[in-house]
Amino acid sequence: MLYMSDDLKGIFRTEQECLEYEKRVKQEIVKKEKLEMERQSRLNSINKKYEDLQKEIAEYRKDYGVRMEGYFSPFQELINMLYQ
Repeated sequence: MLYMSDDLKGIFRTEQECLEYEKRVKQEIVKKEKLEMERQSRLNSINKKYEDLQKEIAEYRKDYGVRMEGYFSPFQELINMLYQ
């Protein structure tokens, strides 16, 4: 007797092989979801820090009238700085 996995991607000779395959697939899905959540969390943290940095720079410019250079900026802002 042959066993087919729930995702219809595997055919196995024993039920145990099929169950082990499905367990591995579920673990991979959980791992990918966890990594995606961590990636999104880190991206949100970076965006928040970047917004805070932009606010600080704007306040500095307003208070001292000097443009700060040498901080990390996205590519578009780097291009804008070069052409100003």
